[in-house]
Amino acid sequence: MIERMENRDNVGKEHIIELEGHNAKIFFLKHSDSNALKQVEELLLDAYDNRVCKGFVP
Repeated sequence: MIERMENRDNVGKEHIIELEGHNAKIFFLKHSDSNALKQVEELLLDAYDNRVCKGFVP
């Protein structure tokens, strides 16, 4: 049986990214030696810059 991400013990409940208006959530593990949260933040900011800021001409 598959257990929902929200109910897993190894998933951090305080680090969840939800997209408003969409049925999407990004979950992160409680313990990890990686800097995944920082990498995701950088990817999201880069995507925002590429999609929104490039269309803006001052």
